[in-house]
Amino acid sequence: MIREGLTFDDVLLVPGYSDVKSRSTDVDISVKWNDLEFDHPVIPANMKTVTGGEMAIEVIQSGGLAILHRFMEVQEQVDIAEDIMDMGGMNRFAVSLGVKDKDKDILARFVDVGVQMVCIDIAHGDSKHCVDMTEWMRKTYPKLTIIAGNVATGPGADRLWRAGADVVKVGVGPGSLCTTRIETGNGVPQLTALMDVAQAQKNLLALYKTKQDSRQFPIISDGGIKEAGDIVKALCFADMVMMGNFFAGCEETPGKVHTIHGVPHKEYVGSSTHKANHIEGVSAWVPCKGKFRDVLTKLLEGLRSGCSYQGAHNLEELRDNPEFIRITNAGLRESHPHDVIVR
Repeated sequence: MIREGLTFDDVLLVPGYSDVKSRSTDVDISVKWNDLEFDHPVIPANMKTVTGGEMAIEVIQSGGLAILHRFMEVQEQVDIAEDIMDMGGMNRFAVSLGVKDKDKDILARFVDVGVQMVCIDIAHGDSKHCVDMTEWMRKTYPKLTIIAGNVATGPGADRLWRAGADVVKVGVGPGSLCTTRIETGNGVPQLTALMDVAQAQKNLLALYKTKQDSRQFPIISDGGIKEAGDIVKALCFADMVMMGNFFAGCEETPGKVHTIHGVPHKEYVGSSTHKANHIEGVSAWVPCKGKFRDVLTKLLEGLRSGCSYQGAHNLEELRDNPEFIRITNAGLRESHPHDVIVR
């Protein structure tokens, strides 16, 4: 069977009637997951050159969700978690874990210092070891908020939600560093993946509503964001978006600075490239971009503006039956600045 797969550049949202008077004051971009609330839906990726301790603190102070990367010494991660607990940020902070037995022992250390949220972070989340780890975490720590992934299909998300995951992370191969699709031949274009998972979410919501269960089954779209407009498109199906490339060059990231032709750059490496022999990612350099807050502010301005074009006063309204139109390569070219020399 061969079916069509779409990603963000393949479509545009059709503008709708809007009574939004001001995008800056009339558009609410906050996110609620049961008892958790975030001021905005943008999550810097839990990659080793993006979200270390300094970035995590900046994200929490912005009102967002910070997910610490796991490619550092465990004690360093525990120390960061303790610092964040001391500043009262645990309800906006998560740690990342794999699916090995040693990760169960590491989780116990995190729980001891007050960690309340964990992200099971592997490349292929629709796998027995990810499902088993999710089930074990839910049974062992019933009150823990569990984010699990990554998946690229509705059935994959459904398996993790039913195993006990609170949130599912969607994206196999859309990241700018990822070579999974090329090296393995596997993946789903990100917009289609989100549409499939959003349908699975609706199906489960309908099922659990009959059981008077309050579960929400949130979705994080992970990867493929190149412009603020892609965030708007992703949030028509997802609850939050995770981005690496946009934030990799920020001052607060752990990446090393390197000058290329007189221009300062920061290193940007994928989580799958922490092992020298891994084939599913590349190492790269991205231009230094200044402070996280400045980058975030520009992205959120684009998100609010996108909502206003849809007549959406909040992100829930943005997800209420959005209309997309398929575009050609000519349409994509027309969408960008063209036939001018940009200053």
